[in-house]
Amino acid sequence: MNRELGTVNRTIRTVAILGAGAGGCAAAADLSRRRFAVRLYSRSEATLRPLRERGGVAYTGVLGEGFAAIPCITNDIGEAMRGADLVMIMAPMMAHAPLAAAVAPHLTPDQVLFTAPGHTALHVPHVLRQNGIRQPVTCETSTLPYPCRIVAPATVRIALEVRRLVFAAFPSKKTEGLQARVAEVYPAVWPAGNVLETVFLYMNAIHYSEGITPSVGRLIDRLDVERRAIAAALRVRTEPFVEYFHRMGYTTEAAREAGTAYEAFHQSEPDRWIKAPPSLSHRYFDEDVPYGLVPLAHLARLAGIATPTMDALIALASAVKGVDYMREGLTLERMGLAGVSRDDLDRLLTEGFTD
Repeated sequence: MNRELGTVNRTIRTVAILGAGAGGCAAAADLSRRRFAVRLYSRSEATLRPLRERGGVAYTGVLGEGFAAIPCITNDIGEAMRGADLVMIMAPMMAHAPLAAAVAPHLTPDQVLFTAPGHTALHVPHVLRQNGIRQPVTCETSTLPYPCRIVAPATVRIALEVRRLVFAAFPSKKTEGLQARVAEVYPAVWPAGNVLETVFLYMNAIHYSEGITPSVGRLIDRLDVERRAIAAALRVRTEPFVEYFHRMGYTTEAAREAGTAYEAFHQSEPDRWIKAPPSLSHRYFDEDVPYGLVPLAHLARLAGIATPTMDALIALASAVKGVDYMREGLTLERMGLAGVSRDDLDRLLTEGFTD
């Protein structure tokens, strides 16, 4: 199948949201409130049941309090995608590969495939290629448009509308056109040079203020030094964590001036109500290590950069969980970068797959 996606320029009216967790429910509530036609998909009947029983999703937080009726709540991905202008994957990183494989047979050239959060390099395009789309076109942001949590059945709390969503397309020559289209839905999208910029802006280090002591803050600051060193070696534009955190609207100007993770988190109003995980069986381990730290560590090897702090944290997490995260996480192969040299990287990111 040799077809290029997202190439027909038409107004976005209908949105398929793939994923009915907190991010998907927040998007469904927000977009329904803004008069988009929303289809909400999850493969899990247990996840969909309370949403179907209520006929939509209730919301609280920065958007006020209300209820968004959603006519199409389905576990049939074809039904969700049929006729949609924008298809959004809004699911944890470990769900991206199976969702991309499920999406591939249904994508049409006039649909935009958008992943939020993305920050997985060529992971989704790579899976699309494996499933018959030879020259995939995708786009993504580095984070969800909203920090949010499910607080009751079919009820989502939205703490913030992120005011700057770093956005990139693969290939990057498509970024300008796709940004114009996605901006109809999320005006805060801000163009990046390529999708590696979204990888380097994955900032889910520890996203709850009660977990940040001064020593933990210093550890995050050290990780940030290593992250920026890898980006510089790969000629990828990025910025310090605290600066980015402030630009998104998560923390104060005073914290930005202090320049430390400790102050950034402790002066973050949206993070105050996000609690530490109750156990090690939590996405702060199962997602943020294999899909956050591990891809950076593998990119460091491609760049020839040492990352002792990052490697130590991955090793500790692997030991306590009994999982080899460096092998099981988002490796260069899974990112679609196996065998790519540093010299070939820019061309691939800009032009896309050519075979």
